[in-house]
Amino acid sequence: MGTLVPSSYNNDTKIVSSNEPIDVYLAQEFINSDANINAIISPNAPYPLPFYQTKDTLIDVEKYKHFLDNSIARFRRSRSYKGYKSYLMTLGLNRCQILGNITDEMAEVEMHHNFLTIYDIAILISQHVLNTVGIISTFDLVSLLIQEHKANNIPIVMLSKTAHQVYHDNPDFYIPLSMTFGQWWNLLSKYRYGITLDIAYKIVRYISNCQKNNELTDVSFFRLKDDIRGWGEYNEYSNNYVLSNYSSNFSSGGYIDTDCNYVQNPVVSREEESNGIIYDQTYTGPY
Repeated sequence: MGTLVPSSYNNDTKIVSSNEPIDVYLAQEFINSDANINAIISPNAPYPLPFYQTKDTLIDVEKYKHFLDNSIARFRRSRSYKGYKSYLMTLGLNRCQILGNITDEMAEVEMHHNFLTIYDIAILISQHVLNTVGIISTFDLVSLLIQEHKANNIPIVMLSKTAHQVYHDNPDFYIPLSMTFGQWWNLLSKYRYGITLDIAYKIVRYISNCQKNNELTDVSFFRLKDDIRGWGEYNEYSNNYVLSNYSSNFSSGGYIDTDCNYVQNPVVSREEESNGIIYDQTYTGPY
């Protein structure tokens, strides 16, 4: 039998303090940041098994990958995941958006995460929580994945199985922003302390492709690229600066308004950082 004991793991690895006068999402509806990090110690195990993970316990890449794999697998098997896909179908997203003549009645239509994979999103959320709260569990990450999907903050494209396979076989496959459902800019603003350099590169590259295809013509989107790149560098190197957060006039229907005026609120210091606009477009479908 194992013994439950307080863990000696260090969770003081955050790059931002919750006491700072800055609006940071701390997932308090799921995570108690004051809870002790308990662990099970057994004579049959060479190391303790903590209930919560920290940056220290996930420093091993293979262990972190296993943590993400387990969380994503649980998320995909959840009723909420299946319910959200059904909800999108009721909105009319019941056909392949590449091969528009194929509907869900003719072939399987799958939910594709555009330009940011489900792994990217899991990394974004988990890194933000680890950098701000300091602790996270599998259940927390699954709950946050469900929450952000239900809030329509994830870039989604419905694809037939064949089109989905072609996309993942071709790293240069580009799906226009006009085909993408979801207010992904809210996700980036909310979990900005989780933007890694790799995620920043993918977002910057995608926005550049959108501009090359004349989908985004407003010069302010160049500033958005700079913001994302800056957050990636800040989180990677913990530089002592913060780029401005942004608000925007994106359409509330889930699709981006390519004719909108992008508004940026310059910030002088961390203490004066302003919040981005988070639309309250909540999923109300089956759970």
